Amino acid sequence: MALATDHLGDRTRALRWFERSRTACGPTGLFPEEYDVRRRQPRGNLPQAFVHALLLECAVRLGDASALLL
Repeated sequence: MALATDHLGDRTRALRWFERSRTACGPTGLFPEEYDVRRRQPRGNLPQAFVHALLLECAVRLGDASALLL
């Protein structure tokens, strides 16, 4: 969603989507397969690298925008 929103030209909303997604990462900084909403804990195994590669791509694309907001 962050990349799609950025592509539409709304950097502020894209940064919000990115931060919201990033908070779902576990203690290792990686996305879990499942997330327990009630306990707010990651569950299950770690997915393959494609999800994490997209997180890195999003961070790089939005990196310039976050510097402008500070």
